[in-house]
Amino acid sequence: MVPKPRVQHSRAFFLGLLTLLLAGLSACSPAFNWRVVPNEDLGYSATFPDKPVQVTRQLQLLQAQVPLTLQAAQAQDVYFAVGTVPLTGAWAGRGQALTAALAQALANNVRAPTPQLSSEEWLGLPGQRISLQGSLPDGRPAVVMARFFVHRDVLFEVVAMGPATALGAEVSTPWFTGFRLLGR
Repeated sequence: MVPKPRVQHSRAFFLGLLTLLLAGLSACSPAFNWRVVPNEDLGYSATFPDKPVQVTRQLQLLQAQVPLTLQAAQAQDVYFAVGTVPLTGAWAGRGQALTAALAQALANNVRAPTPQLSSEEWLGLPGQRISLQGSLPDGRPAVVMARFFVHRDVLFEVVAMGPATALGAEVSTPWFTGFRLLGR
């Protein structure tokens, strides 16, 4: 189990990273404007609701620094992101532990209880998913939906997070069905 200060640190980092990403998006997110955005470098395309930004940072997880690349966009208070972590070097074979740590970090962002990962095949690959209910910092009910899977030694995290009133099937369906792996 991760000591409490580490969990708070990862939550603070995630919120800081989210703030940084959203600051770059705040002026251009008036409504859902779905567009397919290929990411050739990371091997996927995603249908984002607005123009995404990409950032790579070291995230404190599992008592170590984890290189996490996020491509994200926000529209109508809903945050959409694809995160990737290379499972090489010290992280080779640690996809399951990293999945659990990333799921916990997402739960921390919305003050949700410890997430229960469910096995699910997605895109023809074995993976896991979470669906969480919690609250935003302003107290509004929040929802987090995420899918995790490993492909070609990369852990993928596909996330939609936001107010419960804004994150229904009409928003989550185009997001999750619009994700594709390139070169398959």
